[in-house]
Order: sequence, then C-alpha cells, then structure tokens
Amino acid sequence: MLALLLSPIALAFGQKKLSLSATVSPTFSHTVYKFRYFYPESDGQIVEPVFLNGSRWATGFSAGVSVIRDYTPGWSYSSGIWFQQLTIRQERQPTAGEGTVALHKRVVRFPIQLNYYSSPKRLSPFFSMGFLVDLPITSRVVVKRTGESTQYLRLLDKPRPIFLGLLGAGARYKLTDRYTVSAQPVWSYNFGQLGGASTHDNSFEVSLLMHAAYAF
Repeated sequence: MLALLLSPIALAFGQKKLSLSATVSPTFSHTVYKFRYFYPESDGQIVEPVFLNGSRWATGFSAGVSVIRDYTPGWSYSSGIWFQQLTIRQERQPTAGEGTVALHKRVVRFPIQLNYYSSPKRLSPFFSMGFLVDLPITSRVVVKRTGESTQYLRLLDKPRPIFLGLLGAGARYKLTDRYTVSAQPVWSYNFGQLGGASTHDNSFEVSLLMHAAYAF
C-alpha cells in the first residue's frame, strides 16, 4: 500500500516541471458517533474508557510536504506525506468524577490530488479534487481529574488505511517564476476503513489548505 501511494512522488522526481511544497492546514472535523467506547492502554494505571456518542466537533491541523508535477498548462497532480492531529475535548462521565478528557487522534496522511488553475496570470482561481489515505498511529488521551494528578495515556488504533474524498476551491498566486503560494478551503468526506463498516461513524472535515511551493 505504501509503495503504491508513494510511487507518484518517485515518478515525479524523474520528470521536469516539478515543485516541492510545504503544506499546512488548520482543520475542523465533524463526526456522529454511535455509542463508541475507546479503551486507553493502562500502563499499570487505573483508567476509564472514553465514551463518545452523538455529534462531536474536533479541531486540529495537518502539516507536511508535497510534490507537484505540472503535465500540461493549468493542470497538475500532486502527492505527499502529511501528519494530522485532531482533538476532541469533553467533560468526564459523571460516574468517573469531575474533570475533562482530551482525545488527540493522529494519522499519517497521503494525499493524491488533481489540480487546475484557470488563468496564466499571477493570481488565478485554483481547484483540486482527489482522495486522502490515512494510516492511524497511536493517539493520546489526557485526563484532567479535579483534585488528582493528570493522566497521559496511549490509545492504539487498528493500522488499517482510512479513505477520504477531497474537493477544494481557492486561489493561487505566482510570486516569481519559481515561488508560488495558494490557499484553498477544502471539504473532505470520510469513507472509513476497508472492512470496517461496523465501526464507521459518519464524518467530514473542513480545512484551509495552504501551500508554499518552489519550482525546479
């Protein structure tokens, strides 16, 4: 799977008209949970499950690098590797006592995008479509308990890929022949894990995807 996802990057480096881009994206995620319990690793501590039910918003960010290949005027495709963290905060369950729980969900993200800018001028509308492949990595759970010490726990996730569709529309500005910046409001929908229909919760993300690219 990793080889297939990274192959566009390897192919791109063998061509001309390449750009290397630094990427950052503040993100809001909305998920409707269906009575989900998450059980952190105890590491010898007394822990409580994290219970999520109903509509929840999470905030976070993505950051990483991308390689962009221009293959015809106005059109390009891109791939890369990003890190994403999204955080859900809520009160502890009444039976557990006063305090708060923060769940920091983390993934390594591989974007595959087709991009189009509609004008050769310095400022141009900029559109993208494609998909994202997320590989979950160990999440963190921080439990703040009134009158007690704070707990820092690990939450393991199944390392199966998660697939998301992506649509974006924004603007691209060409600073010089080599330097370009762009910003796109992006909407993505989470299709879930292969074979994970029974544990999938409806989810989408809204983010502002910002690139600073250097052309070779």
